[in-house]
Amino acid sequence: MAHQGREQRAETNGREPPHAPLGDVLTQVSHELAQLAGRLGHFEQMVGPPILEAARRDPRFLRQIQDLDHLRQKIHALADFLAGLARFAPEQYRIDAGAAARGLTLAELAARLTLSKDGGGAVDAERGDLDLF
Repeated sequence: MAHQGREQRAETNGREPPHAPLGDVLTQVSHELAQLAGRLGHFEQMVGPPILEAARRDPRFLRQIQDLDHLRQKIHALADFLAGLARFAPEQYRIDAGAAARGLTLAELAARLTLSKDGGGAVDAERGDLDLF
């Protein structure tokens, strides 16, 4: 289910209005970052043991797992910061999240960040666009 705003939004030509409450957008970005931090934590648990084994032969590998953990912590801290900002954002402040999302190449993420009703919501946040290398 897509994130619902603090107030009911009227649809215009079948689309969401261009301006959404700032607090709602900040909350959604915070949620996306928290999910990324969680996924990085799972990845860290998966790759940590082989990296630590490799670090016994070459200490540079230990730095890599530490960097991954630091990245996860920073993303989580940014999510917390944005959630804090969202709590204090005046409800009358509205922004054009759609304009900001136009440059995003991940369509489901863009839809969620613009609070689109067809954005797929939290369930789809576990899924991602598939890039084959």
